[in-house]
Amino acid sequence: MIHRGGARILAVTNRKGGTGKTTTAVNLAAELAGAGEAVLLVDLDTQGHAGIGVGVPPVPSRAGVHDLFVDPGASLAETIIPTTVDNLWLAPATTDFDGAVISRNEQLLAWQLRTHGQRFAWVVIDTPPTLDLALANGICAAQAVIVPFVPHHLAVPAVEQLATLLYRTASRNNPGLRLLGLLPVMLDRHLRLHRRVLETLALRFGSHRILRGIRSNITLAEAFEAGRPVRLFAPRSRGALDYHMLAEEVRAFWPDPRNSFGGCYENRHAR
Repeated sequence: MIHRGGARILAVTNRKGGTGKTTTAVNLAAELAGAGEAVLLVDLDTQGHAGIGVGVPPVPSRAGVHDLFVDPGASLAETIIPTTVDNLWLAPATTDFDGAVISRNEQLLAWQLRTHGQRFAWVVIDTPPTLDLALANGICAAQAVIVPFVPHHLAVPAVEQLATLLYRTASRNNPGLRLLGLLPVMLDRHLRLHRRVLETLALRFGSHRILRGIRSNITLAEAFEAGRPVRLFAPRSRGALDYHMLAEEVRAFWPDPRNSFGGCYENRHAR
């Protein structure tokens, strides 16, 4: 169900690597926190890169969110730690998680967030690119999804495959799931290929589902290397501006009933 007063839960997901997924999760979470609201960043990728982006490098012995899949007594609350960013907390990845689980329950994270996520205004989930239990838990827990993509020729089939997976999840396990938008990253609107890919996705999914986008900007990589969100590392850079605008789009799009996976799926297959 879309936000009615509790935490608003947003997953950033793409099964394809190299799409700016973690960069988007980190910088969007920091922008939302910058408005003075409490934000929880959940790192479901065992590489632990989301933590690095907010100044919290992985520690193998530390409790992490993947403990939920191997320990029936584990609690999300035990994993949550502060970051170097005001109003932003992290549920870090369990970097030594080997994939062995005690249950295939896809609702574990959703249950934990209902209990331990309500003190946050926003929850941003960085999902892994692999089709596994962690990804399933991330999209089952989410109320809305952002799909970052690089606008090249492989983007269209990758987004279509992901949309099918998300529609299946919405149909079976999470009927309130919404597509908040498709986010072009490393975007250069002067390139004909980029414009063509955006036009194709707009035709297939609806132009209102294409977000403003994140332009190519080396400062984003430099900020990540420094362990700081770009709004703190280089607040006047175009990367900081683009993620600020994305946060504004997220706030504006959140209650939009057009952004359902049912409508997305129907429009795509009606063509």
